[in-house]
Amino acid sequence: MPSRIAAAIATCTLSLGALASGAGVATAASPAPAEGASSLRPAITARAAAVDRCSYQVVRSDDSRYVYTVSAVADGTRELPIQKEDFVRFSGGWHMVTQVDVCAGGQGQAPTALRVTGKLENPEGYDPSVPRTIRSNDLKPAPSSVIPKAPALTSIDRLDAATVRVNWKPAQGSPDQVALMERKPFYSSEVGIWHPYTFQRDVPGGATSMDRKLERDADIPPTERTHSYWMRVIKDGFVSDLRAEKPTSVQP
Repeated sequence: MPSRIAAAIATCTLSLGALASGAGVATAASPAPAEGASSLRPAITARAAAVDRCSYQVVRSDDSRYVYTVSAVADGTRELPIQKEDFVRFSGGWHMVTQVDVCAGGQGQAPTALRVTGKLENPEGYDPSVPRTIRSNDLKPAPSSVIPKAPALTSIDRLDAATVRVNWKPAQGSPDQVALMERKPFYSSEVGIWHPYTFQRDVPGGATSMDRKLERDADIPPTERTHSYWMRVIKDGFVSDLRAEKPTSVQP
């Protein structure tokens, strides 16, 4: 797909898709501080926790002008490979959740601190006052006990030709938010095509099911008709293990 169309989809679907799910726009971010301010406080707010021995989760703010890396801070700075990442909505805004492999390269010792670095993408397009590099504080990872567990889906029942009921086990540990994740065809009016898009559907406390409408428009390409569902939970600013998410798919 040409880059122009891809960019239009990214802008249009993040905005319209977020509004359709009752959210703000995923790419919205506060501007980076000027050079003088960047030396006084970190430009990236972030927190970290161990998911297990080798996987660590970093939850950070996002300024879409920058490309980010997560590094282990020790005698030197070692960039960590990303296992999985996604935008997650909680506490009234969007956050990027990134899980990284701290054992990559044969490293056997867990890092005592992590750091997030952002480098300005296409710096030639920005005024010199915009920082070319921004950073977080050094982050001391919290223990794995702070990472919540997502409940498993139990079934997807078809109520009629255009409706399914997604059922899941009760969430454990009193999470702050339980979300049903839904990936389905979404129409981008700006470029006039259907394509897959993921929505976060926050569910009421204690709920164990949600009814969802299937997209059945005749113009949806056969390869894009699949609907998929999985669960995600948020507690104390951390998110359930992204690697453990196993979508269950249905056809309209």
